[in-house]
Order: sequence, then structure tokens, then C-alpha cells
Amino acid sequence: MSRRTFVLTALAAGAALNTGLLDTAQAAGAPAFRMQRLQFNGFVINLRVPEGLREPTRALALLWVRRSADAVHGYFNRFPVDPLDLRLVLLDGGVVRGGFTSVEEDAPFVRVGVGKQTSHAQFFSDWILVHEMVHLAVPRILRKHNWLHEGLATYVEGVARTRAGIVSAAVFWGELASAMPRGLPQEGDQGLDHTHTWGRTYWGGAMFCLLADVRIRTLSNNQLGLQHALQGVLAAGGSYAVEWPVERLLQTADLATGHTVLMDLYAQAKDTPMPVDLPALWAELGVSPMPSTGKDAAPLNDAAPLAQVRRAIAS
Repeated sequence: MSRRTFVLTALAAGAALNTGLLDTAQAAGAPAFRMQRLQFNGFVINLRVPEGLREPTRALALLWVRRSADAVHGYFNRFPVDPLDLRLVLLDGGVVRGGFTSVEEDAPFVRVGVGKQTSHAQFFSDWILVHEMVHLAVPRILRKHNWLHEGLATYVEGVARTRAGIVSAAVFWGELASAMPRGLPQEGDQGLDHTHTWGRTYWGGAMFCLLADVRIRTLSNNQLGLQHALQGVLAAGGSYAVEWPVERLLQTADLATGHTVLMDLYAQAKDTPMPVDLPALWAELGVSPMPSTGKDAAPLNDAAPLAQVRRAIAS
């Protein structure tokens, strides 16, 4: 299991615990915050930095925020909300943990725990902040559709970080191929809207997004993808600041590409376990699962039938 897969497993399995840890840290006399206004590419992040986060960790945290925000801005061609209230919560040790996105009076905020001794390597291998920032680009939907919110954040986070050069394409695709079988329907599955296991929520949702991305690109001769569908949602006023029915979200996304891929997939997967032949899909894309030999990348086959689609998604 790759480190990212392991951490995502731990995060999802202990999401309530992580949120509780952050709440405890704040309630137990945590240091006061220092407000800092950060401006990137025309949007603003109002950053709350705990007084106890001292140099050089504080300087590294600012670079981490900038790089994460730039990756999200690059994917959506804008930042999803402006301004963003980003709250760092002080933790012990060297960690980035407990990402959480919510709203106060319809104003979205993101909260992430940061350890006092978090190193350069720990900050810049982090994916949690990008994951939470992706949530900001999608309207709030009913809890039974949480698989779509978490699936989009899981899938798009990896694509955005790869496009930004934070991780290599070989690592991204190899980890995706290794982890995605966790999202396949198991015995007794009743479809994505009714089966709320961790695997189906995060990786079943991510699989839905990958299938949509590949289909949109195939139908559009590789000119459009899921990225353009989600950009269309933002352009129509959709973000975490508003609440939409899931049908409106998917129809708006489809309208941006001129196809009905997302609504068609939703009709197939919402109430029944839609079968997916992942080995065949990876073969068409030219992707191998991450090796378990300690190597840090998986081989990619540029002669595969959908290799151009694979390259377009993450380049």
C-alpha cells in the first residue's frame, strides 16, 4: 500500500476522531490565532495561523498553502471561493492531519491540523489541503450523495497535484490503479446512493469520476474532460457556498461539455451496483498498479489505445 493510500485509509476511517482532536485542541486553551491575508492570482485566503506555530515551520506552512492553492487554481482556472477562510489548528509533532470543510453563514471555510515540528518533506508530500480545497468547487449536496463529493475530491486532488508538478504522472496513475479496486461494489451493494461504506464513498466515487473523465474525452476527441465539466459548474454559480440537488449539479456539469455522460453514469450507478472492468480500463489507458517492490512509480504504456486520453487528463 502506498503512503498516500494508507493515509487516506486512516483519514477516512478516523474522520470523526480527527475532527474531535482538532476541536479538543481548540477547546483546551490552544494559542491565539494570527490573521494573515494572502493574495494569489486575484483571490484572497484569510489564513489563521496559531501563535504557537513558529519559524521555520510557519514559513513552510505559507509555502504549502500557496502551492496547494495554486494547484487547485490551475485545475479550475480560478479559485473556487473568494475569499477563503483557512484555519490552521496547532498539533504536536510533525503532521498534517484532520482536514475539514464546512460553512458558517454560507461562507465556506477549511480547517487543517498542523504539527509544531512539521518538516518541509511532510508539508510538500501532503495532499489533504488540496483535497479540502477541491471540495470548495462543488455545491453542497444531500448526505446520501456524499460519495460524489468525496469521490471528486479524491480524484481531482490527484489530477491537480500531478498537473502542478507536485507528483509525477507515473506515481499518480500507479497509486490510483492500486487503490481504486476498494471502490468496486461488494456483495449486497445497492448502488452509490445507498451503500455508504468507506470504500464505495471515497474510491467508488473516484471511480465514477475517472469513468466520466475518460468518456467525456473519448466523445469530445480529447478536447474536453471532467475538468471542463466542473469549471462549468463554477461558472454557473456552483460552489460549496450553495446547496444544490445532485441532479442540478450533474446536469450543469454535462451542459458544459455538450454530452450527458455524468447523468447517464449516475442513472446506471445510483441504485444498482454498476460493474466496472478495472483491469481492462487500466490496460486501455496504459496504466499498471503501483509496484510493491519499493519503487516510487508504476510503468506507463504510451502505446495503449487510450494513452493520449491518460496524458491529457493529468498533463
